[in-house]
Amino acid sequence: MRVIDETIRTYQATPGASVVVQPSQLIPDYGPLFGLWLDLTVTLAGGTHSQTSQTIDNIIQTWEIDDQFGKAVVGNALGTDITILNDLLTPHGVRQAPPAVTTDGSGNGSAEWYLFLPLTVGAADLGGTAQIKVTFNGATALTNGSLTSAGTVNVNLNVRGGYSIGQDQPTLRIQLVNPAHSQGDNNWQAYLPNGFQMEGLAFVLTGGDGDFGYLTFFQGGATYATQAPLHDFTSNDVMLMQSGHLSGEFICRFPVFVVDSTTIFTVNLATDTAVRIYSIATVPQQRK
Repeated sequence: MRVIDETIRTYQATPGASVVVQPSQLIPDYGPLFGLWLDLTVTLAGGTHSQTSQTIDNIIQTWEIDDQFGKAVVGNALGTDITILNDLLTPHGVRQAPPAVTTDGSGNGSAEWYLFLPLTVGAADLGGTAQIKVTFNGATALTNGSLTSAGTVNVNLNVRGGYSIGQDQPTLRIQLVNPAHSQGDNNWQAYLPNGFQMEGLAFVLTGGDGDFGYLTFFQGGATYATQAPLHDFTSNDVMLMQSGHLSGEFICRFPVFVVDSTTIFTVNLATDTAVRIYSIATVPQQRK
């Protein structure tokens, strides 16, 4: 497939104590959007000497893509969601982990992170008025127990669009939610987009693998997983991800299905831990 590579916007900011909201940016309509190239550079000057920051994806507070009708393609995603979405959208690839900034003896340093996120938006949804919205966090998003001051932070985020030529793309709609959770069984089917065709599903446990018990998933009377243990996920990641398994990240490699009243999605948690669910769906496709 041939792809046109065009810059959507280069964001530049110097976050201080407060968040920095960027102006909404129209996404040029050069055809169906095949994905986004993201190039993020963060530079620190005068921070804590010889220390390492939080990973630089933390400087992005939220990002959002709305179609020409004002409906979310990606709604209020965090900067830290980008690498997980990349894993889910390219499950046979190499994990593109974001770097941190390590300062020198003067408290200066920089780091760059770039990847291609294969998020598609169809021509009918792009329409010349689709928008991308970005908000940067304040400088403290990069600090931790070691880097107690980030000093002056400069951010450069270059967003380029890849547009397919001669072939339309279905719009992938990404929903990210933090469901109610408790130790034991959690029924999370209500957090999936009802009526949509599920192309990808994953969830992340902030406490890591040790917080996971098992997963059970039924759809339309079919059994996709019955009390699937941790080993099922780690072994699949070892086989299908060149980077292997990441603790706390669970990619559900189920056949494509439409979320409806028969969907049962139950996750047993060994401990009560924060959870984030990632679902990637399209409008149900008609069979010919």
